[in-house]
Amino acid sequence: MNIFRADWHVQLLFLGSALAVLLMSEPVVAQSAKKTNVKQINVQADKLRDSFIRESAEIARKYSEAGDYEKSREMLEVIQSIQKDVPGVKAMITQLNEKLMSSNSSDFDIDVARNWSVPAGLVAKNKMVRIQAMGTYDFVIDVKSTVEGLPHTTAMKELADGIPTGALMGMVISQEKGKPKMGKPFLIGEKAEYTPKEDGVLMIGLNLPAGHKSTGKIKVRISGYINRGSK
Repeated sequence: MNIFRADWHVQLLFLGSALAVLLMSEPVVAQSAKKTNVKQINVQADKLRDSFIRESAEIARKYSEAGDYEKSREMLEVIQSIQKDVPGVKAMITQLNEKLMSSNSSDFDIDVARNWSVPAGLVAKNKMVRIQAMGTYDFVIDVKSTVEGLPHTTAMKELADGIPTGALMGMVISQEKGKPKMGKPFLIGEKAEYTPKEDGVLMIGLNLPAGHKSTGKIKVRISGYINRGSK
């Protein structure tokens, strides 16, 4: 009887040890299987990403050949959002930006006697426009002054802040609650690339005081994301 009990205890001990080993080994097997599955998924994901990049690049090329540079650039920007270091994509976006800036251009004159031109065109939020100008004009002002200098009430105080006197400048007029909203004037000079913060009408003019008698015309070329309407 004692021998039976001893054998039984030994068998229980052996069974307990076997179960312990089995329970300890199951997580290791499961973890190993998980790692294998993740590796397989990573391989599939890499193949899908590479395939998407190739197809997107091909679509971008077709858009460019069709003359739709904006759609082409959008496809390349999608590629960059997935993988930033794809060779050639950054250079292609730069080239497309230049094509966009030069493909939609128009020329017009500004009569300096009027200060502001007629509306230069409609611009869109976050869409860049390029403005180039050349020419000279006669800056004439008839203001009387004393030896104390110009008074604060003089027309010279109506000049735009931060813009050199006589310089070409721009301003976007947008809508806010159905009413016109004057944007902050920005310097153009000989050349400027400007990205509006709002949709609106672009005005171009010279920073001249009220009542000036300046004469002449300035030639302006505008291009990029702007709708000039009928030219």
